Formats: sequence, structure tokens, C-alpha cells
Amino acid sequence: MGPSRWLAVALAAARSGAMVHDLKIHGDERSLYRIESFCFLEGGVLDLRVTNFKIDAKGPFRAGFVMRRASSESAAQQELEESLEANACLLDWGTGNEGDLAGGDTVFELDMSDPTQWRGELVRQHRIEKAEEGLYSLIFVRCEPSEGRASTSFDLEAKFYNKGPSYLSACEAPLPMLFAVFFGLFLATSVLWGAVLCSGAKQGEAGTRVHGIHKLMGALLVLKSLTMMSQAMRYHFINVTGSGEGWEVVYYVFASAKGVMLFVVILLIGTGWSLVKPYLNDREKKIVLVVLVLQVVDNVALVIFEETAPGSQRWLTWRDVLHLVDIICCCAILFPIVWSIRHLREAAAADGKTRNNIAKLTLFRQFYIMVVTYIYFTRIVVFLLAATLPFQWLWLRYVFSEGATLLFYVVTGYKFRPAEDNPYLPLKKGDDDLEEFGIDDDEDNDPELQKAKEFELAQLDDA
Repeated sequence: MGPSRWLAVALAAARSGAMVHDLKIHGDERSLYRIESFCFLEGGVLDLRVTNFKIDAKGPFRAGFVMRRASSESAAQQELEESLEANACLLDWGTGNEGDLAGGDTVFELDMSDPTQWRGELVRQHRIEKAEEGLYSLIFVRCEPSEGRASTSFDLEAKFYNKGPSYLSACEAPLPMLFAVFFGLFLATSVLWGAVLCSGAKQGEAGTRVHGIHKLMGALLVLKSLTMMSQAMRYHFINVTGSGEGWEVVYYVFASAKGVMLFVVILLIGTGWSLVKPYLNDREKKIVLVVLVLQVVDNVALVIFEETAPGSQRWLTWRDVLHLVDIICCCAILFPIVWSIRHLREAAAADGKTRNNIAKLTLFRQFYIMVVTYIYFTRIVVFLLAATLPFQWLWLRYVFSEGATLLFYVVTGYKFRPAEDNPYLPLKKGDDDLEEFGIDDDEDNDPELQKAKEFELAQLDDA
């Protein structure tokens, strides 16, 4: 399975909590695409209403909608790609026929090929039986004319819901409670961090040192807590009414602010701002500016992506923008950490203050590994899990993602906490000798340290 397929699968999994759906397609030349995914239990209902259906082509056509069941998101995506490659028509399989494509089966079919049967509007309802429970995809199919030889237009209104009615997909039914639990955990972490900062501020010069970056880390925790709270409320109302009841706006505001703050905090820790030096150099300022601009684009893409119907071409465009910008931001935040590691190594090799430099160098390398691991796990591993998990366990992707985020925040806070024994030392702006990394001139220039310097650096490289 190629990278583009995994991306489509991952983002479809993220959207599988759909509800009340309204899609308008105009002049679309695609012949096969997934409109929406939803996990149904026994008694679940699909209400479908199609109006203004039109295919701009000469002669007869063969087109319609099917509901296909698959074992996982990856299997559903594989079926679509195999159908396109084999030039197979999903309308030919009929209901209850598994066919040969990735083990899926059709439980609902709406054939629009004969306009005399629907005359401008077609309304259908399908109720899920006990043996039909699973992960479903609503798919548009145009068998004739083939892709690129005609365009399709239609308005689609669809309601997906389980017993209750519960408009939240069965794949994501635990999410309101799950996000509420994580809200409590992040809020408790925020309170604990606030206590640490207050304790450090009281001790002042005589004890621990609270720097600007520590306050930004506290702001990040608060924003993350509010994001979890708004997510919990959003999914609660989706479950009850089919829409977020205004909580989408609250969520987008907090999620956008949190996203910007997260990248800024990682960037500033990577540069050593306020911990190692009181200001940023020109190169670091440019990186921060670029990431801020990209985060604005990323947040715009997030809002449009979340509010646009997955079956539309616009959704595909913004999906790609969101993915590309996120990758660029993740790569950009690594550069300052690499630069800091290089400069600390040069400083350690240039003077005799090896112990302090080795401690800083070790901490930066650990932070680099933490950031890379966090990005890899939340951007790749979690999505792969979502693509392969059975439909009953798709909600676990949020457990893994938010759990990894909480762990990353806690470990980062512990390593860079305002502590007396923190390897970073306070600096005064304008000291030429301390301009880049602020190595303390009062540290003993012990000849024994000079002799041990290369030995310690070699040990560090081996580690």
C-alpha cells in the first residue's frame, strides 16, 4: 500500500464519526469515490435523499450509490483501488454479494441509471440487521461512461445514525467520555505545572529559576486542556443531535491556538531561548516566522477539511494541503535542535568547561529523540493503527494519540523544569563571551577536565 493510500485511509478513519451529511457535487468527472464512512450496529439507519441528479454525457449511462461493508479502513480503501484498476462496476455485485474485491459486501444499492424510476428525486432508507453490523462506506459509482468521459452533478442529503438515535458512529461512541478523561488529565497536569512555577518564582535567585519558556509551556498545557474539553462537548452533541451545536467553533479556536503554541514551544526549547540565551538570532527568527505562517495555513486547512464533505473534490485538495503543511512544520522544528547540538559540541571542544557543555549536549540530544519519536508515532504509527484496527476498536487511535501527547508533555516538562540542578544557567544580555550558549566563566578550568574532555565526548558519541 503506497503512501497516498495510507494518507487517504488515515484521514478517512479520522472522519468516520459522521452524522447528518449534505453534499453538493457539480461537474465532477470522477467515476468512483467514497462519500462517507460510518460504523453501524444492529438497528442503525441510513436515510438517503438524492436530487438534481445529472450526468453530462451523450447516450445512456450507468451510475448510482452503494453501501459497502469492510473489515477495516485499509480494506475499504483497497477495494476502491482494486475496482478502479480492474475496471469493475460495484453496481454489478448486487446486495449480499461479496465479490472478489478485498472481501467487502454490498448491503444497499441505489441505481440511478433509469431516470424514469426516480424523476428528479429519490428517497431510500436502509436499516441494519444484526448480521450486517460493521464499518460501511457510502460510495458513488459511475460505470458508464468511464472516468474523464463525462461529468456528474447531484445533491445528496444523508443521515447516518444508530439506535437512540445516536448520530455518532459506533467506531467513536466512547469519544465523549474519552476526551473528558483526557481533559481531566491535562487539567491536572496544568495545575501541577502551575504549582511548580509558583514554587520556583518564590525561591527566585536563591533557588530554582523560572524562565519565559516555562510560562509558555504552562500556556500550552492550558490550551491543550481547553481543546480536550471542547472536543468532549463537540462529540457529545454530535452524538445527541447530529451536529456540534456551535462547539466546532470553540474547538477550532482552541485547537488552532494549541497547534501554534506547540510548534512555537518546541522551536524555542530547541533554540535554547530564555534557558540558554535571552534572544534569538536572525536564522532562528526566520524559522519561527515560517512555522507561524505555515500554522496559519494549517489551521485554515483544518477548518475547511473538517467542515467539507469527504466526497467533494475540495475536501481532497485541503486534505493534501493539511498533510503537506504538517510535514513541513514537523521538519522545520527539528532544525533549531540540530543547530543547538552542533554549537554545543563545538563549544565543548573549544574550551575546558566540558561537564556543563556535556550536560547540555546530552539534554538536547534526548530532546531531539523525543521530538522525532513523538512526530513519528502521532503522524504515522497512529494512522497505520487506525487503518488496520477492526471497526469496534477504531476509537483507540485517539487513546494512543492523546496518550503519547500527554507523555511527551510530561517528560519534556520534567527535563526542562525550573530546577536548581538544571544544566542551563541564567544569562545577561550583552555578554559577548556568553553570546551564543552562555558558558559560565566562573567554572573551574580544571586541567583534569581538559584531559577528560575528548574521552567524555567519545563516550557521548558511542551512546
